[in-house]
Amino acid sequence: MVSNQEIRDEISQVQTELQEALENLKGQFGKKLNDKERQEIENEFKEINELLERLKTGLIWVALFGKTSVGKSAIINSLMNADVAEVGVEHDKTTIPTPYKKEPWNIVDVPGVMGEALNEKLAVEEAKKAHGHIFVIDGEPYQDEIELFDLVQKNSPDIPKIVFVNKWDMVENNKPKKDQEIIRSRISEKMGKFVKSPEDIVYGSAMLFDQKCDEMIRQELPQLLDRLHESAGTLGALMNILDPAQRAVSLTDSINNRIFDTRLKLARRFIGVFSSVAALAGVVPFATFLVHPPLLVSMVFTICVIMGKKQSKSEAIKITKNVFGTCGKVIGASFVGTVGIVFAADMASTVLTPVGGIGVLVGFLGSIGGVGYLNYKYSATLGEVTIEYIRNNFSWGEEGEGKIIKRCQEQVKEIYLKLKPI
Repeated sequence: MVSNQEIRDEISQVQTELQEALENLKGQFGKKLNDKERQEIENEFKEINELLERLKTGLIWVALFGKTSVGKSAIINSLMNADVAEVGVEHDKTTIPTPYKKEPWNIVDVPGVMGEALNEKLAVEEAKKAHGHIFVIDGEPYQDEIELFDLVQKNSPDIPKIVFVNKWDMVENNKPKKDQEIIRSRISEKMGKFVKSPEDIVYGSAMLFDQKCDEMIRQELPQLLDRLHESAGTLGALMNILDPAQRAVSLTDSINNRIFDTRLKLARRFIGVFSSVAALAGVVPFATFLVHPPLLVSMVFTICVIMGKKQSKSEAIKITKNVFGTCGKVIGASFVGTVGIVFAADMASTVLTPVGGIGVLVGFLGSIGGVGYLNYKYSATLGEVTIEYIRNNFSWGEEGEGKIIKRCQEQVKEIYLKLKPI
């Protein structure tokens, strides 16, 4: 079984290749790109690199911010499905930033700072370390709460944020519907500036009172976990890569399906980026792939990580040879000849088309090495077949290689070939 250190080493190599690709791209096409196009490409590579860097930690780092006694510790217990954080009605249960680690989580309970200079500094430091922030309130927020959230937002504006309105059962059980809607409206008005979507303001209760046993009982928070997985950017990607699939199954099938969908989209993004690396590397004969295919193997290795099925480098080489060779056998000599000349140069545009990304590369990569319509089509096919092979537990399954590859060819026509080939 591949070790965590091997995973980190391989991802470091992937980062090096991506950085080299970016420098090559800017060197070859720098004069043809305007400032906006250049920035778009740099941002794409930066985001991919940032995700790889965080994947190496093997942990999802989430920081919780809110006033004292708002229920942050209870929320941590709910997310981790264990009573790891002390909870109670007394104030200031948490006096210093307290991390709770349980793979893949590292959740930090940040004390309610409320104007204290030292605690404000600690809050900023924790905010910058995190992959995601959860702002916790228990009703319409007061000004001192808003000031805390403003402080975090100012110092970490690009880190995804979710607002969780805790103890919502108290409102539902004690307020008429009309008043509930007024409270929701005021919360949305005050907290909307911190999130990218109204759906990132989530309502729930981390603990509920049980009259039978006369005590507060920890609750699951599927609605909050749902938003963590749906979160835009790095947080959502990490959640869907590192958070165990068993957790999703224990909640709802819809969350599990979204996990796979997110992994699939991210895998296609990586195929696009790696394809640009291969295209920029120059002419690579088919024989080279069978002997030592570094770029393609790196792509396959990374996709395995993304799809939650980590493999060693030697296993990734075997997978690469199998998929590449099988495509050549089923599709024919035209596949070997076309894709073997310059691997997947147009994939950066075709694979990224359904999920967004560096579409600006279409016009430039299409001209490298005389890549034309067939390479456009076959590169997309190779990417789709690789994903299907991994998805099918590294086999061709009951369908068999012929049916899977032909189905992938049809998918390529429907998904990728809507754009006119360069």
